[in-house]
Amino acid sequence: MSSPRQRNVLIRGVDSDAYEEISSLAKNMGVSVGYLVSQALKTFIALADAGPQLIGLKKDTPGIFSRLVALEKSRRPVFIRHVGRLELSREDLENAEGPLFIIGVDELIFDPSVDTKLFEEKVLRIVDCGKVVIHRGLNKLTVLSKTLFVREIVEII
Repeated sequence: MSSPRQRNVLIRGVDSDAYEEISSLAKNMGVSVGYLVSQALKTFIALADAGPQLIGLKKDTPGIFSRLVALEKSRRPVFIRHVGRLELSREDLENAEGPLFIIGVDELIFDPSVDTKLFEEKVLRIVDCGKVVIHRGLNKLTVLSKTLFVREIVEII
């Protein structure tokens, strides 16, 4: 039975080879095709949303220009995914080779050494996470502007 946040859908025009690959991958991972497709859709949505920022353009820049500009190595995202609990410090963020794309973390904690400026510079997106814990020195609205499908934001003193 579907949960309140799930529904059965029929998607027409799905490439049969792609479906077979995702079905095989889901079986190997021990998850349902629906779960895996949901994760893929969430990731695609987040990447599409972050696209212009990946190449250093403002969000309102027309999409055609974003396809013309080459992706600099320093702007390639660093993917962090499927971790139970993760605490990130200022040093962690400063050492990241590119902007962080964090997906599928149960509990994500930013310690007090992380300020809003560094967060804005180093965190591209936080997607499909259970709980994100921030401190009062990190602007909550800035954090929220970079989240998609996050169940809870907790602010501590």
